[in-house]
Amino acid sequence: MFAAIGELGSDFDRLIPERVAVQRATAGGPKVSGSSERPCPISLAADTLMTDIDDETMRWALRITKGDPLPTDQQQRVHRCVAILGANLGTLVDMPKRTVPHWFPYPDGGDWDGRMELDGVDAALRLARLHDRAVSVLGLAETKYEWLREPCHVCGHKTVTASLEEPLVKCRHCLNVWHQDEFTRLNNPLAVAA
Repeated sequence: MFAAIGELGSDFDRLIPERVAVQRATAGGPKVSGSSERPCPISLAADTLMTDIDDETMRWALRITKGDPLPTDQQQRVHRCVAILGANLGTLVDMPKRTVPHWFPYPDGGDWDGRMELDGVDAALRLARLHDRAVSVLGLAETKYEWLREPCHVCGHKTVTASLEEPLVKCRHCLNVWHQDEFTRLNNPLAVAA
C-alpha cells in the first residue's frame, strides 16, 4: 500500500501523454460524416484520474503540513505532495477522523457537494487505489497465465493456459478460446462417455 502511494508521482507523469493520446489515435482514422457528437480532444479517464490524484494528494499533504504553500503547477504540486506523504506515512496513517468535502454522484447524472468522515487509514487506502486506477488506465496490468497440464482437445498440443483474472482457457497453438466450464466438460473423459 505504501509503495503504491510513492508511485503516484510517476503515475501522474505517465498519464500526461496518455491524456492526449486519444486525439493522436483518431487523427489518422477515416473521416466519418454525419457524426452527432463532437469528438473529445482528451482521454477523460486519464484527465479525471490526474485530477483525482492532484486533489487527494493535496488534501492529505495540506493536513500533514498544516497548510504550507504548494506549487501552483499541477505536476510540481503532485510531486511535492507525494514527497510530503512519503516522508510522513506514519503521521498520515495515525490521523484521526476528519470531515472532508466530497462530491457525490446523483443516479441520473450530475453531482452534489457533501461531506464525509475519513481517517488516516482511509486516506492511505484511497491513495493506494489511485495507483491501482492508474495501472488500469495506462494498461500496465498484465494478466498472469498459468500453463495447464491438459493438452488442447483440438490440436493435441500442451499449450493451454488459464488465468485467475478471467474465466477463459486459451490454446496458444491453435488459438481456440473456451470458457473454463466448457473446457472442463470437453476434456473430462467421463462427461464425454455419458
